Amino acid sequence: MIKPTLQVHSVAEISPELLRGHGIRGVMVDLDDTLVAAQADQIEPRFKAWVQALKDAGFAVMLLSNGSPERVRHWSQELGVNALALVGKPLPWAFRKGLRQLGIQAHQSAMIGDQLFTDVLGAKWVGALSILVTPLSAGTLPHTRLLRKLERVILGGDHDRSFHR
Repeated sequence: MIKPTLQVHSVAEISPELLRGHGIRGVMVDLDDTLVAAQADQIEPRFKAWVQALKDAGFAVMLLSNGSPERVRHWSQELGVNALALVGKPLPWAFRKGLRQLGIQAHQSAMIGDQLFTDVLGAKWVGALSILVTPLSAGTLPHTRLLRKLERVILGGDHDRSFHR
């Protein structure tokens, strides 16, 4: 099944206690439309504080993104976390590379992202916990808009897939 393990409105709802309760030691987080709106150059302070809270609680945190190396590097430095760019999600090797960088096993990890067909599917393939968040923007690329429609069909009424405003 392609449905995520958990669904939340935003990353700010994912507490260290919630992650610990699932046996999680490290998280891979998508960048665009999960932490920062696609094409945006600002991050909401609460999302930056969320990353810091996870780090302070002892979690290994990294960005795992299909985005450009320059953009991912910028946000990696801004947030003080490691990152992999242009990884090829949902291919399993992309997630395995992230797991190696975090130094944990798949069952100790969570993938947090806004896309069912990249973030959730890839996490499922490697055995990681998958957490789906509501996207921060509607998406500008034609394939993203199409995939969002397919996500609504698969998820049904289970999750509000409208984007943050």
